[in-house]
Amino acid sequence: MKPLEGVKVLDFTEKLTGSLATMYLASYGAEVIKVEKPKIGDPVRAWEPIKNGKSVYFQYLNRGKKSIDIDINTEDGRNIIKKLVERCDVVCENFAPGFMDSIGLGYESLKEINSKIIYASCSYFGNSGPYKNKLGTSIVAQSLGVALDMTGNVGTYPIKPGPSVAEHYSAGYLATGIMLALINRKLTGEGQSVDISLLDSIFSCIEAAPAACSLIGEIHTRKGNFDPACAPYDSFKTNDGYVAVGVATEDQWGKFCHVINMPELIEDPRFKTNEGRCDDYTNKLRPILEAYTSTVSKYEIENGCRKVGVPCGAVLDIEEIINHPQITDNNFMFEMEVEGIGTVKAPTLPLKLSTESDEYNKNVPELGQNTSEILADL
Repeated sequence: MKPLEGVKVLDFTEKLTGSLATMYLASYGAEVIKVEKPKIGDPVRAWEPIKNGKSVYFQYLNRGKKSIDIDINTEDGRNIIKKLVERCDVVCENFAPGFMDSIGLGYESLKEINSKIIYASCSYFGNSGPYKNKLGTSIVAQSLGVALDMTGNVGTYPIKPGPSVAEHYSAGYLATGIMLALINRKLTGEGQSVDISLLDSIFSCIEAAPAACSLIGEIHTRKGNFDPACAPYDSFKTNDGYVAVGVATEDQWGKFCHVINMPELIEDPRFKTNEGRCDDYTNKLRPILEAYTSTVSKYEIENGCRKVGVPCGAVLDIEEIINHPQITDNNFMFEMEVEGIGTVKAPTLPLKLSTESDEYNKNVPELGQNTSEILADL
């Protein structure tokens, strides 16, 4: 039995964040009913890559869900939703703040129908403040949340993180908030609202930066891979790509020097201490190290470091990682067969529970596939 079996979720979310959160819930056993626009559906159905008319992205985000096509902009559609709310545990939406209230489907309205409902919402910037009603995207939320300013090399343009980190953080928080609200309801019998924003989620990741700014006037900004607290802590070019090294102690520094066949660096007065290695690192130590690493394989350096206990890893691309034994041996990825597409590979959920199998409901609904079935029960 999965931990969320018996929990029924009415899912109005579109695009990435909300859909990812409800996919987590479905994977842990919840019945997730995805409410989509008739004839149009979730915009993700049209996201690339497309194969044989189906979005691979949509398959990843919506496995294990059901789909009904209901027009919530009509009175008939809203009446159907209200009947469904009577039988649901959770409502999840990521429309603009105030939209669901404006059509009579906000939390205050729905809790009159079902006092135990958990109402979860996700926005870009939050439900108040000057940006409340501004149009948002992930890159804008990350720019306001300082993630862009802190990503990239010194003196270069701010860089958007490669993966959709703001969405993934927000989805994790949203799913966690829903589960906490369900636990609270079990204890108190009361429903509640759960609120998350991309801005809040990404801002929470900047660690001590606000304290450093307010207490000592230090501005944490772009510094590339270099860590001012220890060196070398960086990625280096190799003859077949790149390798990342994280030397954190004097013992590791000495071992690393032997791995790269440069033991003379251990006693070099410029680099004998961590402070010395950090001093003008980009112009002093880094070029010396990369002069060697660029002549050998990333795996040669990785294997050498691993043998002596120095943190190191080859920089892998997606083709390398999906076939890597560390991924396959730990079941970090699974496969599902999708009609018309073939075998779709996707990450498993990071949270592994010892009491449940790694099997997921891999069915991905067509638009409105379950409408008749679900409405017949009303």
